[in-house]
Amino acid sequence: MFKEAYKKLEKEVSGPIALGHVAEIAKHHRIQASPGIRDACNYAIQEFKKYGIDAKLHSYPANGEDYDWTSLRFKEWSCKDAWLKLVEPDEKYIARFGEEKIHVIQRSISTNGVIEAEVVAPVNKGEEPEDYEAIDVTGKLVLMNGDVHRVHELAVVERGALGLIFDGMFVRPPNLLEGELDDALKYTSYWWNPGEQLGYGWVLTPRTGRELRKLLGEGKTVKVKGMIDAKLYDGYLDNAVATIPGETDEEVVLIGHICHPQPSANDNASGSGAVMEAARALNKLIKEGSLAKPKRTIRFTLVPEMSGTYSYLVEREDDIPRMVAALNLDMVGEDQDQTGSVLTVHKTPDSLPSYVNAVMEAIFEESQKEIAAFGSEPKTASFRHAVEEFSSGSDHYIYSDPTVGIGCPMMIQWPDKFYHTSADTIDKVSPDSLAKVATIAATYVYFLANAGDLEAPWIASQVISREKQGIIKLVQETLDKCATPKMDPHEVDKHRDWLRDKLEYDVEVAAEAMRSIKRIAPNSDDVIGPFISELMTYADEEYDHAVKMLEALAEKQGITELPDYEPKEVEEPDGADRVPEKLYRGPVASRPWLFKLGREDRDAVRALNKKHGVSYGGPMTLALYWADGSRSIGEISRLVELESGSTNLAYMVEYFGFMEKMGLVKFVDR
Repeated sequence: MFKEAYKKLEKEVSGPIALGHVAEIAKHHRIQASPGIRDACNYAIQEFKKYGIDAKLHSYPANGEDYDWTSLRFKEWSCKDAWLKLVEPDEKYIARFGEEKIHVIQRSISTNGVIEAEVVAPVNKGEEPEDYEAIDVTGKLVLMNGDVHRVHELAVVERGALGLIFDGMFVRPPNLLEGELDDALKYTSYWWNPGEQLGYGWVLTPRTGRELRKLLGEGKTVKVKGMIDAKLYDGYLDNAVATIPGETDEEVVLIGHICHPQPSANDNASGSGAVMEAARALNKLIKEGSLAKPKRTIRFTLVPEMSGTYSYLVEREDDIPRMVAALNLDMVGEDQDQTGSVLTVHKTPDSLPSYVNAVMEAIFEESQKEIAAFGSEPKTASFRHAVEEFSSGSDHYIYSDPTVGIGCPMMIQWPDKFYHTSADTIDKVSPDSLAKVATIAATYVYFLANAGDLEAPWIASQVISREKQGIIKLVQETLDKCATPKMDPHEVDKHRDWLRDKLEYDVEVAAEAMRSIKRIAPNSDDVIGPFISELMTYADEEYDHAVKMLEALAEKQGITELPDYEPKEVEEPDGADRVPEKLYRGPVASRPWLFKLGREDRDAVRALNKKHGVSYGGPMTLALYWADGSRSIGEISRLVELESGSTNLAYMVEYFGFMEKMGLVKFVDR
């Protein structure tokens, strides 16, 4: 139902035009809330207007005090110049802002002139008090590669260091090996909280950092002089918003974050360039009459990642019910041969089941029909591609929070070995990737801007057929786990019980996805109901098939009866029966809220994360989506397990307790 539009857009979309936008955006130093990102937004606005598309700058006061839901609007920041020079035992520049903007820890404050200081290095990463037992950092610069806020607190705030020198780098085997980016710089930033003591720092390449560490290890004195001319001040956070008007007050949103240091070409000048080219192609075809005017308005938002989306949605909170779908483009322009990336679609979380996933997958599959065998139609892709379950970390995770309720998949190229480094340059961007993604995105937003009761049966059939494929895969994976040379009857039964629970869960998620079609097709009950019944029957039949196959496998090994699996009774931790409810809309931007805790509690949260090996939210991102005041923590933990395959109830119980202290959740009676 979308293929005619796809073919027209595929012919119109230009990879080189999109690449030109990427190159222009990458010239700007685009720190969130800064003159550089404002300039990039204004560039995009002028380009939209050249194409005849209405576009405006949306600005929000950024004072480091106000919040959008839980997201702090941090102060605006600008940096005029910075440098760091080694003066003993040698003399040479080791960091210059004029050469690479990433040579500064972003949001550093000014040094107030040139400083000269000795360099010292704590053991390990400098993130623990014991790392400083053998050195005196007072009045010195600390060479480190740990978390800059943690080291700033320990070294600068508590022990009197002047500032930091960071020399860390990512290592992500097999995509990025130790030493591969020895001459690049890692994007490093402060994210100041209200009331936090401010500081400054520089960023070195790992090779330069290693040279300094070698000198220190030999017992030599290392001295540097340097300066940073920068400031934090009350300013503005800016979004660029363009609009292709529809005939109703409903809308579809296409998002790309336009922030990050110069150049940050793939992350995410590429997403912004793809958004702009999708808008240009759509508008041109609509103006020409090749595509009809959409029923729903199509919005294009170029934002500081996450913070800009929070501000935009808070600004338009009354309009959220009329936003029927969205799509996020993040790091989509990669030259896969150089970056090692895979073009991936990430679906919405199970806590927000949506028809948009099936629509997105269908269009994505159409884009893969590039290469044909002799005498056949094209069926094979020339690029690496995948469809994955939900993953957070970008603007889509705000739209897809159930309290916001806008189904928003994400397209991303990952992994990218140059991500968040100075090596993320324009030569790593492929015009072919940009054209591919812009075509997919334009087709998606245009189709959903027009879809209604007429398209509902097709959309529902896409949802159910893909869920059936998922059921078949789940059944086969279960059989594979059990089909061992020496079957354990109890293990087989355990897998059988998991399969039953997982099927029931997946069918209900799919049923909710089909019900979500009513968001765009209110009169589709007659279509949705029978499909849901059909899916339930199908799942029952596949489960019966799986049980028969398990029994047959067991019988071949002389096992005549599979016992009922009795899982060991595991005593739930105290508090697992408590029912949390979020107090704010959207996902939790927790950094400033953690800082509101006392030092003892902050250390306890850090110790909790370290104990359980949790980083970047761990299981809490999914858990908080389910925390609507109707489920206990134990029930939420089970849902997270069914959704992702793993959970950590003990961690959740403790972390929810800290969230109550932060004022982010309350515990309620059901």
